[in-house]
Amino acid sequence: MISTLTRRIQATCADELSLLRRQMYSLAWQEIREGGVEGAATAMARKASCVNHGVSVDVVCFAQNATLEDAPFMISVAMHLHPDRRSGDVYWEEADAWAHAVAGHEWFRVEPRGRLETLDGRVFHYALTEKAPAAQIVPLETPAV
Repeated sequence: MISTLTRRIQATCADELSLLRRQMYSLAWQEIREGGVEGAATAMARKASCVNHGVSVDVVCFAQNATLEDAPFMISVAMHLHPDRRSGDVYWEEADAWAHAVAGHEWFRVEPRGRLETLDGRVFHYALTEKAPAAQIVPLETPAV
């Protein structure tokens, strides 16, 4: 279901997702790597949920000066319930699909990093970590016993 929903989001919002990614990479390169700031953020305009009537979605991307423990890119997906919508009827996994749609290609792995309950919904946090190209993956050898 998540992969189908991710493809639907990518097809519906392709231009906006592409712009968001370019802004995120630009911020990471220009503002952070050149020493301007420790981190920067960019966001998409609020969208209606793809599968939940009465729910709006906000996507914010953060680029940060990464350390060994931190990922260079973070995504927050906020799902806001409209006043007449009940929390128990919402397909919250849609946030995962939005994060995968932002990642956009096989170069990044999307890792859930937690969620927060808000007065009008939930906010989900994800890290985008770069996948090593297959040629760079070296299998670990187990020592002979």
